[in-house]
Amino acid sequence: MTTALIPIGVLLAAFALSAALVPAAGWLARRYGVMDAPGPRKVHRAPTPRIGGLAVWAAFTLVVLAGYLGMPVLTRLPWVQTHLASPVAMLQEAYRVEGKLLAMLAGGAIAFAVGLLDDVLGSRFKVGLKLGGQVLAAVVLVAGGIRTDFLHYEWLNVVLTLVWVVGITNAFNLLDNMDGLSAGVAFVASMVLLANAWILGEFFISLVLVALMGSLLGFLVYNWHPASIFLGDCGSLFVGLTLAALTVLQRFVSHASSTYFPVLMPVLVLALPILDTATVVFIRIREGRPIYIGDSRHLSHRLVSLGMTPRLAVFTIYLITLGIGLGAVGLAHADSVHALLILVQALAVVAVVLILLFYERREPPRREEP
Repeated sequence: MTTALIPIGVLLAAFALSAALVPAAGWLARRYGVMDAPGPRKVHRAPTPRIGGLAVWAAFTLVVLAGYLGMPVLTRLPWVQTHLASPVAMLQEAYRVEGKLLAMLAGGAIAFAVGLLDDVLGSRFKVGLKLGGQVLAAVVLVAGGIRTDFLHYEWLNVVLTLVWVVGITNAFNLLDNMDGLSAGVAFVASMVLLANAWILGEFFISLVLVALMGSLLGFLVYNWHPASIFLGDCGSLFVGLTLAALTVLQRFVSHASSTYFPVLMPVLVLALPILDTATVVFIRIREGRPIYIGDSRHLSHRLVSLGMTPRLAVFTIYLITLGIGLGAVGLAHADSVHALLILVQALAVVAVVLILLFYERREPPRREEP
């Protein structure tokens, strides 16, 4: 029970700091005109601040740094030595991942800065520069030792990591198309990753995930429909890159694992953002439109077009993310047969999502006048 006290404290600290910083982010957005104007494919009716991600990034970064730098002081407190000896002992091993932690924070800061430039400059910020900034953030992660290690050749691990990080970063950017959607899906995915990390005894990674969850939750207080502030590119790019980094850092294999299947867990946990991104990119290419120009072909829009309210559509996507993700947690402990069953279950849910994405409502036949 005492082991849970530190994560609870981190969660509450990140939540409180994020919730306190959101109004400040809103004030800055209004002060400097960083507002999201209403439009044909948007649900808000009045200009809305769009740099709420400032609160998420600042809360997460400050809490993680404070925890890491304050650990030597914390370990010397008598009450901590008496009541929290076990978790503190685990945290004293954090120096082993110092380089990776700093790389994640640096990469997150770059992603945040790139998104902030996009939020402030709008169409004046070229797409190539935005993509280049994302690649730079991913390179910082790889240079800091955050990379996959299950492929035979190191260069393949580097390439896979870069593609994964840039892909997930953009997936959460594209997913930010409805109130509470991108931040909420990130929260649910983080919760699933936390369950896996806690089960496998990765206490340090668990605390980082808890800090991210608290930061997202503090922002969601203001972002739930009807939102008073938006995440913005600065927030969605930061959240996407941080989640991508944490999936690479985290361990997904236990002594009971089958040989290959556990490496698919991050793909399943983030299946919804990946699928949503893949389908809208496919549709835009098929229709001959630039893939970076937004539209209303996302899953959230499709659910609303089928008759759901925006809140219900977003909550439905939360449930889909949770359903696929919780099944994926079992991959760490599954043999080959059980792993196959988990994958079949996930594919069935994905098939349902694809049906919802491409199903067209039929108009009821009109009754002819006598």
